[in-house]
Amino acid sequence: MKIVILPGLDGTGILLSEIEELLAPKHVVVSLQYPTNLCRYEDLQTWVEERLPKGDFIIVAEFFSGPLAVMLASKRIASLRGVVFVATFVKAPRNLPSFLTYAIEYMPVKSRLLTWLAQPILMGKWSKTIFTAKFRQAMNLVPTSTIAGRLREVLKVDVVEKLGRLDTPFIYLQATHDRLVPAKMSHDFQVSPDTVVAIEGPHFLLQASFLQSAKQISDFAARFS
Repeated sequence: MKIVILPGLDGTGILLSEIEELLAPKHVVVSLQYPTNLCRYEDLQTWVEERLPKGDFIIVAEFFSGPLAVMLASKRIASLRGVVFVATFVKAPRNLPSFLTYAIEYMPVKSRLLTWLAQPILMGKWSKTIFTAKFRQAMNLVPTSTIAGRLREVLKVDVVEKLGRLDTPFIYLQATHDRLVPAKMSHDFQVSPDTVVAIEGPHFLLQASFLQSAKQISDFAARFS
């Protein structure tokens, strides 16, 4: 089974190396890297559609990419067998004024100090030096204006209705210590008792709890083999 991973807000795929290595022995893993100039979900949908593999595959959608996966699945692509949503949402996870995203364009979001200060929120007790370095590397590859633009998309997105109409099977991996995406965001995905799977870990679940995450993804993919 092919696995297409849609990355988080940075879109680089740099933070997905551990989960890729764990899945690769049994699956063909394609981790997409978004163009650094694309922000809008509609533009990214077109870009991703042109790069989907031939043959059956599942999508693993992390954080920012959750709504994008819903949009893709709603197209009823025949070879898309299922979706694994990871620490994500289908409507704005926080009620914040959009003007704050414009302020981000003037903040030193790529500074060593800021990336270090963000670790308690992003990783909590799972924070490691290697993750901090990779996170900084990923952030340095993406223009601040793109990060701000993608955050604006997050604040205005609403694909709840599209999710409700999906006939594509899916599961939701919920981080038990997520400080970015509130636990209530998982309620939109709770269509059956086993749809939402709680995994011990922070927001960056695929990076901190990659063993447990990889098992859930592999078990889900095995349903369609």
